[in-house]
Amino acid sequence: MTTVLGRSGWKSSATRRGAIPAQCSLRFFSKSPSINSSSSSNSSSSVAPVFALRARGLPFSATTKKGGAPVAEREVPSGRIRFQGVHHVGLLCENLEESLKFYKDTLGLEENPDRPHHKLPYRGAWLWIGPEMIHLMELPDPDPKDNRPEHGGRDRHFCVGVADVKPLIARLEAGGVKYTTSMSGRPAVFFRDPDMNCLEVAEMGEWR
Repeated sequence: MTTVLGRSGWKSSATRRGAIPAQCSLRFFSKSPSINSSSSSNSSSSVAPVFALRARGLPFSATTKKGGAPVAEREVPSGRIRFQGVHHVGLLCENLEESLKFYKDTLGLEENPDRPHHKLPYRGAWLWIGPEMIHLMELPDPDPKDNRPEHGGRDRHFCVGVADVKPLIARLEAGGVKYTTSMSGRPAVFFRDPDMNCLEVAEMGEWR
């Protein structure tokens, strides 16, 4: 499965701050490693990564699922806003190092070195999750961390698609991260980061 994002709309941001590559190819790892009863004590580094991003400086070439005209070439009616997609999700964290350990070591995400953070009045980091990003911000969280729903589908969350959810489940179990499955029976899991931010990862085909 390949998702391609174009320069239109993000060109200025990418040029100034390296926010998004000109073209991103999203690859999913579908081979699930075996997990035995002792895997929870093993390092998560032995488990295959779930998300990987490969960037190339090529022209925009995304097409519709049914092979129609490239998305960037579609005409937008006058007065309508042509949204490019979700650029990033901002998440509050209490301890940046602890959050980075979770997202990098447990989930296997990579930090974006082209998004400097020194100009902001708080600590933070940018992480690639497919062709989009997560912006971790070390700021006070106004929401309570206790009495949150056990199932993340009943709480605020964002969803990321993968070709195969099993490698993620293996990583969560290896890292001792609690998760719940979709109540609708879909191949999807919900879990929380150290600051109780909820993520959903669902198995699905291309949707762009």
